[in-house]
Amino acid sequence: MQRISTLDSRLIPSAMRVFEKCYKNKVPIYIVWGTRSNEQQELLYRCGRTIPGIVQTTRRAGYSAHNYGLALDFCLLFNTEILSWEEVYPRWYWRQKWLRAVMYFEEEGWTSKWRGSDFEPGHLENLMGKDIFEYMREANEEKTIGELKDEQDYNRSSGIQNLGEQSQDQNLFI
Repeated sequence: MQRISTLDSRLIPSAMRVFEKCYKNKVPIYIVWGTRSNEQQELLYRCGRTIPGIVQTTRRAGYSAHNYGLALDFCLLFNTEILSWEEVYPRWYWRQKWLRAVMYFEEEGWTSKWRGSDFEPGHLENLMGKDIFEYMREANEEKTIGELKDEQDYNRSSGIQNLGEQSQDQNLFI
């Protein structure tokens, strides 16, 4: 429940209702992530790319609903063992528990992308009627000119391009 408290304050009651409903119906949900800092998100993004291992996320820092307190990741907990989707899927009993948790979240207005091609097991988000780019714009409006310049310098030095910028290589093809 501690990770639920990191969410946007407007989503905490909804997430708590789901958590309590899961508990009541013997769905042993375990919240793995709530809000992530940009640094945490960037580190996860680099896993499987510049850091050895498997890819952990498809979203860079600032592009994830986690960065705005609008997403959480869950798995199931059996005794002291955390069960990921890959471990749950072949076991019908546990798969039904997982899908029930997803259903409870969807009933509360969360999106799982369960039926989409970009489905991430255990990832749920609630953008509260906006798209991620609106949250990105709002976050940038709160930054000072100095913070934006520092971020631009960091992005250039690490190979990240801001939206609307073209690299020198792209200019060669125009």
